[in-house]
Amino acid sequence: MSDKTKDQISDWLNKLESESWQLELLVSAFTIFLLIQATISFEGFITELEYQYDLTSGQYSMLYLFIGLLYKSLEALTFFLIAHLMLRGFWIGTIGLRSVQSKIDFSSLNYSEFFTEKLRKKVISLDQLVIKLDEICSVIFAFAFLVISILLAFGMYLIFFSIVAVILNALADISEWMDSAVTVLALTILPMLLISGLIYMIDYFTLGFFKKIRWFSKIYYPFYRLYNLVTLSVLSRSIYYYMISKFSKKRIRLVYGIAAFFLTFTMLFEFDQHPYYPDDDHELYMSSNYYDNLRPSDEFIYSASLESDMVNNSFMKLFLRYDASDNSMINSHCPDYVPEKEDGLNWKLDMVLDGGSLNINSRKNSPEEYAT
Repeated sequence: MSDKTKDQISDWLNKLESESWQLELLVSAFTIFLLIQATISFEGFITELEYQYDLTSGQYSMLYLFIGLLYKSLEALTFFLIAHLMLRGFWIGTIGLRSVQSKIDFSSLNYSEFFTEKLRKKVISLDQLVIKLDEICSVIFAFAFLVISILLAFGMYLIFFSIVAVILNALADISEWMDSAVTVLALTILPMLLISGLIYMIDYFTLGFFKKIRWFSKIYYPFYRLYNLVTLSVLSRSIYYYMISKFSKKRIRLVYGIAAFFLTFTMLFEFDQHPYYPDDDHELYMSSNYYDNLRPSDEFIYSASLESDMVNNSFMKLFLRYDASDNSMINSHCPDYVPEKEDGLNWKLDMVLDGGSLNINSRKNSPEEYAT
């Protein structure tokens, strides 16, 4: 790369740096709108998840934990981007004020000498305020995506650990000999993954504690490379190291601590001022979800639904939810019934040879389906 090319790249980056606030405002405003829509969709997805797939309780726990972390990352990103947008607005207002008056005329205020002297020392100039606000806004914008990478990294680690456990379990089911060998292997690999994952997390939040130990750093490096790939931290690594090298480590730890406190608090506690309204089903509780005329149109039917909460006829219409877990029961009670499709993966297309031509249709819109 020639010196001329380096100078051109440097000038281009400097120009981007000076005009990045415009991109930040556009990205923040547009992303906040998308994130609000995404969080609404996530709530519905989480509600319906249990009724769409037949998984074990352990699989549901891992899946819900990962989705919960993803949901919290969206909330955290929304919060940081709103804060960034408000501070950028304050920054633009400060620049506008500076164009009208760039200095404070303390003599025109007619304050006492004591107060005037104190204000001269404490009140920073608009130039300093503009520079400080610009720096804070840029850091918040970068820190927002760093927080997301932290939450998703924990979720990716859980997925990686689960995949290793599932593979070991599948190998153990092959034969009795494999079962004994895999048991010994699992007792070695799984604790090692747990301990090394904990060390990686401690090293991350302590801003490199284990990287400072000379003899241990060589042992730790292979695990560091592994978890960088597993947690996708390699994508946010540059932001992380630039931030911890520029700012005070005490302040960064304080920010991490505050963020961890609010995340834990919101996950463990909720605010409710209706102590007399029951949350659990019992003999004195009637949920609107169980009745078609009371249930909101966008609400999911959990188990069963009646036509109305008032019985005016000699019969009632009852809707029972069909879940994937009911397949074995239906098969045992109705062995002669042939299901419409196979359980699991199915072709989305139907290909029919008609009169020498090949007709391809969606399986759900197949002509044979309408003919029946």
